[in-house]
Amino acid sequence: MKGIAETNPDVAGALPQGYAGLPNETLRELLRLLSPLQIEGDAYGLIFEYFMGQFAATFMQKGGEYFTPASIVKLIVEVIEPYHGAILDPACGSGGMFVHSAEFVRRHHKAPEKEIGVFGVEKMADTLRLCRLNLAVHGLSGDIREANSYYDDPHKLVGRFRLRHGQSALQPT
Repeated sequence: MKGIAETNPDVAGALPQGYAGLPNETLRELLRLLSPLQIEGDAYGLIFEYFMGQFAATFMQKGGEYFTPASIVKLIVEVIEPYHGAILDPACGSGGMFVHSAEFVRRHHKAPEKEIGVFGVEKMADTLRLCRLNLAVHGLSGDIREANSYYDDPHKLVGRFRLRHGQSALQPT
């Protein structure tokens, strides 16, 4: 994990460090169970999204935290059509809006790392780490900061985003 974080600074401090404590037999059994799976496309992303949904259903919504299902996020992305520009999610959670926006850009034959900029705010440190991991799993990076967007604007972006005439994506002014 240390080597991964050194080569990818976006996940520094986000990767779990407890794998060394797991017995080798447990890790071998996990790999044995997963090896027959035939998942096409974004396998890591699908697995990550599944477990986030399960975790959210069990734990997050009891304490005022909410997880927006992927189907709703996909609908929002289709409405805003983020072909290019900056994307701000002031309650980014695990980063689903960014991942689905990148998928939208790829479907339109463009490279998301060249077309979109990612700006996120998340108030929960653990969820912020999940967001960074989710972005890394999907080959994305961005400026994700810990804050409560009701009170703070860590990116100093209030009033700098608007819908420009003739364009669908939000653009910084």
